[in-house]
Amino acid sequence: MALEEKREKRPPVTPMMIEEEAALRNGSRGLPPGPWAEAAGPRPRTTERHIAVHKRLVLGFAVSILALLAVTMIAVLLSVRFEECGAAADGPPRVGGNGSLSGAARQPPGAEQPPGRPEEEEAARGGEAAAPEEKTEEEEWQRRRELPPWTRPRLPRHLRPLHYNLMLSAFMENFTFSGEVNVQLEVRNASRHIVLHAHRLHIEAVRVAEDKLAGGVRVSRSFLYPQTQVFVVVLNRSLEVQRSYNLKIIYNGLIENELLGFFRSSYVLHGERRFLGVTQFSPTHARKAFPCFDEPIYKATFKISIRHQATYLSLSNMPVETSVFEEDGWVTDHFSQTPLMSTYYLAWAVCNFTYRETVTKSGVVVRLYARPDAIRRGSGDYALNITRRLIEFYEDYFKVPYSLPKLDLLAVPKHPYAAMENWGLSVFVEQRILLDPSISSILYLLDVTMVIVHELCHQWFGDLVTPVWWEDVWLKEGFAHYFEFVGTDYLYPGWNMEKQRFLTDVLHEVMLLDGLTSSHPVSQEVQQATDIDRVFDWIAYKKGAALIRMLANFMGHSVFQMGLQDYLTIHKYGNAARNDLWNTLSKALKRVGKSVNIQEVMDQWTLQMGYPVITILGNETTDNVIVISQERFVYDSDAKPKNPALRDNSYLWQIPLTIAVGNTSHISSEAIIWVSNKSEHHRIPALEEASWLLGNINQTGYFRVNYDIRNWRLLINQLTRNHEVISVSNRAGLIDDAFNLARAGYLPQNIPLEIIRYLSEEKDFLPWHAASRALYPLDKLLDRTENYNIFNEYILRQVAAVYLKLGWPTNNLNKSLVQASYQHEELRREVIMLACSFGNKHCHQQAATLISDWISSNRNRIPLNVRDIVYCTGVSLMDEDVWEFIWMKFHSTTAVSEKKILLEALTCSDDRNLLNRLLNLSLNSEVVLDQDAIDVIIHVARNPHGRDLAWKFFKEKWKILNARYGEALFMNSKLISGVTEFLNTEEELRELKNFIKSYEEGAAASFSRAVETVEANVRWQRLYKEELFQWLRKSLTY
Repeated sequence: MALEEKREKRPPVTPMMIEEEAALRNGSRGLPPGPWAEAAGPRPRTTERHIAVHKRLVLGFAVSILALLAVTMIAVLLSVRFEECGAAADGPPRVGGNGSLSGAARQPPGAEQPPGRPEEEEAARGGEAAAPEEKTEEEEWQRRRELPPWTRPRLPRHLRPLHYNLMLSAFMENFTFSGEVNVQLEVRNASRHIVLHAHRLHIEAVRVAEDKLAGGVRVSRSFLYPQTQVFVVVLNRSLEVQRSYNLKIIYNGLIENELLGFFRSSYVLHGERRFLGVTQFSPTHARKAFPCFDEPIYKATFKISIRHQATYLSLSNMPVETSVFEEDGWVTDHFSQTPLMSTYYLAWAVCNFTYRETVTKSGVVVRLYARPDAIRRGSGDYALNITRRLIEFYEDYFKVPYSLPKLDLLAVPKHPYAAMENWGLSVFVEQRILLDPSISSILYLLDVTMVIVHELCHQWFGDLVTPVWWEDVWLKEGFAHYFEFVGTDYLYPGWNMEKQRFLTDVLHEVMLLDGLTSSHPVSQEVQQATDIDRVFDWIAYKKGAALIRMLANFMGHSVFQMGLQDYLTIHKYGNAARNDLWNTLSKALKRVGKSVNIQEVMDQWTLQMGYPVITILGNETTDNVIVISQERFVYDSDAKPKNPALRDNSYLWQIPLTIAVGNTSHISSEAIIWVSNKSEHHRIPALEEASWLLGNINQTGYFRVNYDIRNWRLLINQLTRNHEVISVSNRAGLIDDAFNLARAGYLPQNIPLEIIRYLSEEKDFLPWHAASRALYPLDKLLDRTENYNIFNEYILRQVAAVYLKLGWPTNNLNKSLVQASYQHEELRREVIMLACSFGNKHCHQQAATLISDWISSNRNRIPLNVRDIVYCTGVSLMDEDVWEFIWMKFHSTTAVSEKKILLEALTCSDDRNLLNRLLNLSLNSEVVLDQDAIDVIIHVARNPHGRDLAWKFFKEKWKILNARYGEALFMNSKLISGVTEFLNTEEELRELKNFIKSYEEGAAASFSRAVETVEANVRWQRLYKEELFQWLRKSLTY
């Protein structure tokens, strides 16, 4: 307490005593000036009067000292009592307590604490901050025209953590934990304030001491500031520059029943529900598990110790160094010290899983931990084996060894994301890592493979070299997403993932999102905590990957690889920004004699949102000369960017346009033209009357290409006569570009439908996959219109011949999971899906027969690669009994891959009562896992019979959904997009806008995209729907 408050609580005093205290504060010998000072001076003689005066003086001084001591003791006792009451009532944000600093971490929250040492208690209590003092301090910051450091969105830069010693006790019986963290701090600038992150923690005690031998630094006060999720320690004196200090904090918290921080999950084994605790710290949730400097720039080393019941085991980033067993059935695991790392990929888990193990050539121990029954069945063996091979691949590709002695893969039942790349302890949701070869499709195997490839890449891009700040999150996520395809090609060379599947699964998909004016640059400014969640979207992941792929292609893959090796070597165990990458890649180009300013080129792609559409026009007046122009591609030309600063942007890019000339039997080798102006003229050799032009060869560039109608006609004729003259990648690219250019109004609506006529002769998977993906949104725009059957009939005609030719797969339960021909099996699956979706009678009959056989025999003989299609088709065509059968199988199966497709099949019903029932059950965590509920709602929204039901359910349950998923990256944006993307009437648009007005809090960026998408849908219906139907009617009459 402050001195003024102490005076108010003292007994009445005389004016003399007040003057004495004033003198003490002013630094005199304890006596006021004037006669009293003279009386205290030396005298040659002492009279009785002088003796009496001296006695009164001594007596008064003694009384004042005794009173001061008494009041101090009372104040301390009241302070301790007030802190205990305040903590119990969750009162004002103050810190204190009389718990033992060394023993508190061993006790559950609320347990009785032994008394601490007096000097530790004094340091821990510091001094209670009274409201007037706090207000005075904030007023002082205002007078200096500065924000107090704890109110700013970023931590102040005057301190740097060097090392954390973290000791945790996990109490799984009541889902609480207690902890003691000791942080070694380096002082960069003198300050009286220590500000670090802490959120939803109860702080029991805090102490600050100079490093090693020096004594404590008195804590004046400390408090939590929830607005910025920080804990503030105010000291009596400033910390000295270039000195090292130790910050000790004792705290406790809950192992939450949610998806972030230190949370709990559960599973059932032999009829018994078992619990586990696991962490998810990225991007800003380490602060929920321990007080820390929770920004990626603050790298430090960590020494973790976890105390738990002996029936559990604990895992963390590093191996266990020693385990100390106690008589009461508890054990403390002490883990080895980590290398320098950021807080967001620190991790630990407390579980009773079992594991299997393998070792890489370089000696890295790889273990996969999962439920005992999953390990016993061998469900983790596939993931374990490819992880070993992938570590060896990355070590060879990057020429940088894996940095830790071990890597654990942890399969958990509940997790907000597919996986998290914690260094040395990667966590996966079970559906993305466990695989049963007897009941898993190629598509499921591919999904599991690519998630593992992605997370292992992060051990280098993200963990070893970390972005300086979240604005460049694409530096880790873009690379990991790109290497999903490179790494899978290493495992399965014949699948051509990077050259082919990348186009449909990444490039075409992200261009849909980035063609909206509500998009954002891949590198975007991040100020507030809410901005951090916003940058984790498909723009960072997929656009980042597409730009990296474009960069690798125009640099040359070998030079690009050499540049990445240099980048990782230079910045390992540190942080890097995008300019660090550009500079390293520019130097790599210089070493091979090329001079390209990578930063100048790539800043236009990373700092501007959207992408260009290149238009190539023949010049009618000059032979062999073409006009190339660029403009920003947008789906709705009437839409205006929400940010006024972006409305006048000129949107120019330096575009590496590859171009080739072809005719009926031959295509030339490609040439590269750098396009940097709005419009340019270029001479093209050998451009004859019957020749056609093709731009963006193999779609290595992140842009669309449009042509004059004459060139489109020539390309359509070429596809019809001999499509193999044009590469597989470019056939897929032409289909996707044509459908999207037409949707945005750049092309007549008939051009894309004319292009896909050639598909009856197409034998490759990729063009069919591109067509299927391009037709899907068009189908959803039309599926509730009165003339939908015309569109439906046209698509069935294109599919029929190939469907009959390919037929259905045979039952392959006894065959290898990876088929002899991945491309052939995926093509067959794609055609069957289109045939069943658009109502091919034979396809429907086959699906119904297979379902009926399963029900009657209770033996599932449905081919693995088409099970999801058969389940969905059967549920949509057959009666309620089939729905109930699938529901029963969903509950009884323990195979996670089967569980996923059974749940999705339930959303295919035409029965609105069943769809409503499923929607309501989706929010019951005991029935549907939290991360799966979103997929249920989205799949119901994709069903034309359930679209309005899902939209109504979403509006009614928004508060519950937002509370559950609001902090989890992707989840809210995925849900909002999935429920709204196919709304396409004026009434639905009005409902969406009114809903947003009612619930303005949270997910603003996602709702902006939703409005623009629905506006573009409504605009298309108004402008182009009738044009499309007119052409379809004419086409079907021939």
